[in-house]
Amino acid sequence: MSRLHVSSETLTGSLSVSQIVWPEDKDVLQGLHASWIEQYAEYLGPDTAELLVGRLLDSGKLYPEKEVPVLGAYKGETLVGVASLRSLQGLSLITMLEVMQPFRHQGVGRALVSALDKRAERLLAHVSIHRPAVRIFYQQLGFKLLERMQVDHDGHLLEFDVLAK
Repeated sequence: MSRLHVSSETLTGSLSVSQIVWPEDKDVLQGLHASWIEQYAEYLGPDTAELLVGRLLDSGKLYPEKEVPVLGAYKGETLVGVASLRSLQGLSLITMLEVMQPFRHQGVGRALVSALDKRAERLLAHVSIHRPAVRIFYQQLGFKLLERMQVDHDGHLLEFDVLAK
């Protein structure tokens, strides 16, 4: 796995967060793909979700742009989560926050958001209305609900809650 440590902060025990080069590891990418399909399947159904994720992957729309910094969370040498931001005129939109399935509910997401918060002026997050647990996660980290919006996502109208910190 290719890693570039620009800065590293040990957060809890063996968990560390670093700026990384986008992972090339097949297992990591398969874990991310499975997570994305699972998320979209919650409101589009599994078949449509698989087709949509396939189209988005083929177009490169699910991966961060090369100039966007990506943070990786590691337990030991294992990449267990990734996060990235996009700047929007003084605001920073969390464009990706993914924790690998076996490592969820262990503080990895919290550590990644904390690291993003240190690198940004004001954080924004878009959370699907079909994922109330994710909205609650952000609210527990101090995010406030701003509005609900609809987004055309590759031909699918999706509703999101916009949260800010």
